[in-house]
Amino acid sequence: MEESKQQDFASVKDRLDEIVEAVSSDDMELEQALDLYEEAIKLGMEASSLLEEDIIGTEEDEPNAETEPTAEDEIEVQAGEESSEQGVNSGEFTDDPTPEELPNEA
Repeated sequence: MEESKQQDFASVKDRLDEIVEAVSSDDMELEQALDLYEEAIKLGMEASSLLEEDIIGTEEDEPNAETEPTAEDEIEVQAGEESSEQGVNSGEFTDDPTPEELPNEA
């Protein structure tokens, strides 16, 4: 999140915290509590928009998962397949006992 958006979000959160504290008071009149409730709804929507903008901005900064794989991606996949095949062939990834581990049936 950009620094200005972080400050905006922080100020929105701070104001929401103030509203929660004020409404928690037993001395508040209903009309004032309703006004603060309306303000809190608007602030919540603003905070949601700020977070959504941040998420969208972050997604735009990251490479798109739907793009074609690069040569480096292909090499990594091939290397992973080879190591998996080696592990299976060597018995490394199986739960089957080796001949030495089998009970001796005489």
